[in-house]
Amino acid sequence: MAQKPNIDCAKAVSTPEIKYCSQVSYKAADQKLNQVYKQVNSSSKGQQKQLLISAQRSWIQFRDNNCDFEVFGSRGGTGYEAFRNGCLERLTKQRTKDLSDFSTNK
Repeated sequence: MAQKPNIDCAKAVSTPEIKYCSQVSYKAADQKLNQVYKQVNSSSKGQQKQLLISAQRSWIQFRDNNCDFEVFGSRGGTGYEAFRNGCLERLTKQRTKDLSDFSTNK
């Protein structure tokens, strides 16, 4: 089993450190989104539930395509993955907020 690197992301400066930290940060945002999505999904019924599932699938495709577009100019560069992860994290956090707001205002 691979050992987790001992990196202080607050002090990351090298490309591998920044890349690693961007992966960790995006993964945490994605896990939070999945928690909130499951809560909203479990409290939705019938057509509303089906619309949520469809909307989430469409949103994932939008997020991925949008981030590919945003970081297109850095393709092949050393910062590409960190830039893309930053975009994915930003949009994922926004989606989490949107779903949380929906859940609270239901």
